[in-house]
Amino acid sequence: QSHTIQSTMTTTILTHNRVTWTNIFQPSPEDIEQLQARYPQIHPLNLHDCLSELEFPKIDQHDDYLFIVIHLPRWDDEEKISRPSEVDIFVSKGILITAHAGNLKPLNELFARAQEDAAFRDHLMGHGASPLLYELLDELINYCFPILHKVNQNIRHAEEHLFQEETEHILQDIALVRRDVIALRHILRPQWDIMDALEKGNWPFIHDDLTLYWSNLGDHLAQLKAMLDEHVDVINGLSDTIDTLASHRIDGVVRVLTFITILTAPLTLMATIFGINVELLPVQYHPLLFLAVIIVGIALTAVLIAYLKRRGFL
Repeated sequence: QSHTIQSTMTTTILTHNRVTWTNIFQPSPEDIEQLQARYPQIHPLNLHDCLSELEFPKIDQHDDYLFIVIHLPRWDDEEKISRPSEVDIFVSKGILITAHAGNLKPLNELFARAQEDAAFRDHLMGHGASPLLYELLDELINYCFPILHKVNQNIRHAEEHLFQEETEHILQDIALVRRDVIALRHILRPQWDIMDALEKGNWPFIHDDLTLYWSNLGDHLAQLKAMLDEHVDVINGLSDTIDTLASHRIDGVVRVLTFITILTAPLTLMATIFGINVELLPVQYHPLLFLAVIIVGIALTAVLIAYLKRRGFL
């Protein structure tokens, strides 16, 4: 079947089998004006949302279209954390519009493949706009699984090196993973409400026979939630283990310092007493005084060590 492609610097319009997919990369005010001229039924407030850096995820129903805002995670390699990337979606009869920053690999690849592969294009766009919406959301949600698998690998790496590396390094790794998991939960949690609304809502532009498909997307999000919860539990367990190891190592250092203090305390005391510069000590000038001080100091040290060992302090 024939198809048409219209493209500018930031907007590409793909038409196939009476379905038009308009994909806008990094939308500018000029792009939004053109979109308003092409589809005057779209409310200006929704179009303005496309220019916002981050709009809260939502689903709005209008007389002639459905407006959906979703967030997906993208990796910020500089800050070592997942950041939200927004996709604004308009769906109506025979119309799908996506506006995004262009940093989501699955969306870019899906649209590129739809342009280049005729069979895939027919599969994607040959049954209307709402099945196309499902395919798009399914691709975006499935993209999250490799991200969580990568988080799982980072956690396993920390587990394997927990007893091999310096606690400070592992603690930093665990802190970074914990921060990323919290960010992922913050990004993905609102999407569950979106999928639930698509499944249970009565949307005029969504085929009734897609209910099971929306339920499938909800199941995928539930799996992501379970994976995130499991990651949080494992990270908390690792943090507790690290705290225990750190306390044990600190106790070891304190024991060594205590032992050294006890070892030198009697000798220090004896030296202090006999080092007083007064003529009051009766044996101050005895020729065997130095030897006696050493012997008494060692004896006192031995008695202290024996006592502490007996009490279990050493």
